[in-house]
Amino acid sequence: MKQYYINKLRERIQLQFSWNKSRLRFLTNFITSLILCSTVKLNRIALLMNNEAKSESNYRGIQRFFQTFSMDYEEYAVFVVSHLAKKQKYYLVIDRTNWKFGKTDINILMLGIIYQKMCLPLYWMLLDKRGSSSQRERKELLQKAINLLGKERIAALLGDREFIGIHWFKYLIDQGIEFHIRLPRQIKYGSVLQENRKSITHIFRYWKENVKIDYHKALDICGFKLYLSGMKSKKGYCIVVSSKNNINSLGKYQLRWTIENMFGAFKTRGFNFEDTHMKDLEKIKKLIVMVSIVYTWCALIGLWYNATVPIKLMVTLGRKRKSIFRYGFDYLTTFIRKLLDGKIYNDFEFNEVTKLLSCT
Repeated sequence: MKQYYINKLRERIQLQFSWNKSRLRFLTNFITSLILCSTVKLNRIALLMNNEAKSESNYRGIQRFFQTFSMDYEEYAVFVVSHLAKKQKYYLVIDRTNWKFGKTDINILMLGIIYQKMCLPLYWMLLDKRGSSSQRERKELLQKAINLLGKERIAALLGDREFIGIHWFKYLIDQGIEFHIRLPRQIKYGSVLQENRKSITHIFRYWKENVKIDYHKALDICGFKLYLSGMKSKKGYCIVVSSKNNINSLGKYQLRWTIENMFGAFKTRGFNFEDTHMKDLEKIKKLIVMVSIVYTWCALIGLWYNATVPIKLMVTLGRKRKSIFRYGFDYLTTFIRKLLDGKIYNDFEFNEVTKLLSCT
């Protein structure tokens, strides 16, 4: 019975990824082990891989996979989009995360798509440098999403203060992509030929604290007629620039926080991605695929299970005891343990959980 369900799991994965049987067997073993050990340390994953081989042999197999396997990254993006409603619009969010391993800088530019207030990784780029992304790199990443989704399915692009620039804004406007991007407070409005231009904070200086304001008059910002929304607080200003005169642009921008939650799940609250000792950027890119498959599966399971058995609230704070990701992760961990222990005895639960891997 145990092997029966493991084979069925592999068949589910095969519906989404056109790998050969050997690679599909490896993928199935890898993602189930990743869920159980909650770390990207390859030696730990090798210990838990569900096959007859010794952990040393598993470890060598993992190394060969990352060294030699030619991965079609577009397959993963198609896997994510296959779960989305075809006629619905979705917010995209762009952000960057980085850390150091020894003297090596790991710098990841990520584009995610927001689905039911969960950010799912869609495309990413490993930057062979320290510091911010270039406008060219952002365009390259976003163009992939446009090619896959079509402009008509993109509600807007959300981004933090790093993601500004004249050529970048021109590209978004020319593509017809609406955006809500936070501005650094030192940005000034008005024509560059205008003397004594003022900081964007000047617009909001007399408003009360913690009140969201949409300023409906178009202003010259970075050479384009754009709109501002903002809020003043004791911590300073949060000012968002938008390509359209919208209501609640600041509220839309705040959905950007979903990608921070996703990075948290990749790192300390899920898979401890920073534990990887990989330095080769191509290998890290492959590892992101493996983690993204599991993260997306956990997120979809969390949404499904929360709709069936809602997450309990903390009485004193009124907040959910767990995030949607953690709810799905914990459920999936229990499910995988039951699967590997041969304690799944009917198709109903198996089908409910694994159909979210293949969207069938």
